[in-house]
Amino acid sequence: MPSLGQHLLQTIDSQPALVEKLLADRHSVADAAARLRGAERIYIVGTGTSFHGAQVGEHLLRSAGVPAQAVPAFEFAQYGARPEPEDGLILISHRGVKQFSAAALDAFKERSKNWVVITGEGSPLQGAGALTTAPQEVSSVHTASHVGTMVRLAQLAVAIARDRRQGVPMWEAALPLLPETVAANVATRPRCEEIVARMTLDRPSHFIGGGPAWATASEGALKLREAAHVQAEGHELENFLHGPLISVEPGQTVFVIAEPGPGLDRTVQIGRALTAIGANVVGIGSGSDQLDGAHSTIANHRLPEVLAPIANVIPLQWMAYLASIRRGVDADTFRRDDPPYAHALGEIQL
Repeated sequence: MPSLGQHLLQTIDSQPALVEKLLADRHSVADAAARLRGAERIYIVGTGTSFHGAQVGEHLLRSAGVPAQAVPAFEFAQYGARPEPEDGLILISHRGVKQFSAAALDAFKERSKNWVVITGEGSPLQGAGALTTAPQEVSSVHTASHVGTMVRLAQLAVAIARDRRQGVPMWEAALPLLPETVAANVATRPRCEEIVARMTLDRPSHFIGGGPAWATASEGALKLREAAHVQAEGHELENFLHGPLISVEPGQTVFVIAEPGPGLDRTVQIGRALTAIGANVVGIGSGSDQLDGAHSTIANHRLPEVLAPIANVIPLQWMAYLASIRRGVDADTFRRDDPPYAHALGEIQL
């Protein structure tokens, strides 16, 4: 009988090789950047994990001097401003079948030719304008596709900046470090096992981060919900102080994403408040050694803040997988093996 979450396990382990492969592919990135030549503003659009990638992409492009805005696909398709001919679009859709992602792309194509799709191998969105990431994941808990998307966005940011002759971002020099950094974070599984063993999974867990780390916090919460079917919440750093903090009780686990940058001082202050409450504080990121009273930290990289989500999300993927094993649920199924959920999901076109 197959073990629980075996496809998720295999995919997490595959990520260092994937990152190395994507970094070696410069030709397709240059072609994609050329399609965005002349775009005055670039929308980055996606749903769920793809939207978290879009949030990271916004920071990457803006740090390279490219005006960018992340928008959920549903909001862009149903409520977004009408794109202008000089606008650009980067659509993120790993499987390429989400209805509002397709609607966003179709509507944009009517107004502008400046578009690129970041998608998985074998998705329907192939051909001109498609920049591929990873093989289609068997598990419903997407991991490698997200890491691959963020790598592609970093490559695009550099290529667009170079194409516009405005220089390249300082963090470009750190891109060759990504394969070994990703591998080091894949190797954190034993540390993650210790952390998950202390979590109270019958109570909500919280994930907080600011700037690019907000996307990491949101993704960490989403993975834990998807894989282990438990309550988890992702918060923007400052918003956490304005309501959510007072719902945290002693013993609850809070993952604090901490990176050197404009948000670190505030992150440290919030970490102290959580310690005073009696929360189980887990620090993730190269600034987590500054969190007073953290019960555990995973801080084994020194990437620039804007690239840190590529590394920091991997321990959170492990937390999700290990929590699912602890609870005895199959992370690969998206709960379609549970009849009420299978029926509910069957009634809705994603």
